[in-house]
Amino acid sequence: MLRLIFLGTLLITASACARPHADGAELVVAKGCIACHGTSGKATAPSYPNLDGQWERYLRLQLMAYRSGERQNGIMNGMAATLTDEEIRALAAYYGR
Repeated sequence: MLRLIFLGTLLITASACARPHADGAELVVAKGCIACHGTSGKATAPSYPNLDGQWERYLRLQLMAYRSGERQNGIMNGMAATLTDEEIRALAAYYGR
């Protein structure tokens, strides 16, 4: 019986950890977006683009282009490479309008 409880707890914990972040506010921290784009989409340095005011669809398409390699940027290709479709949608919705 104790083994079953342990196994159940292990499975619940593993599935919770594997759950992708659906919340954009969590993702900007977890994925490191705030380092360059800040929490509100205002760039932290002049060399980084502001994301506030951009259309959500535009941001989503650009993240997908970085992920596929269609759009090239030394930083963003690596950042977008691990993003899921759900995470891209959440980030675009968070930063976009």
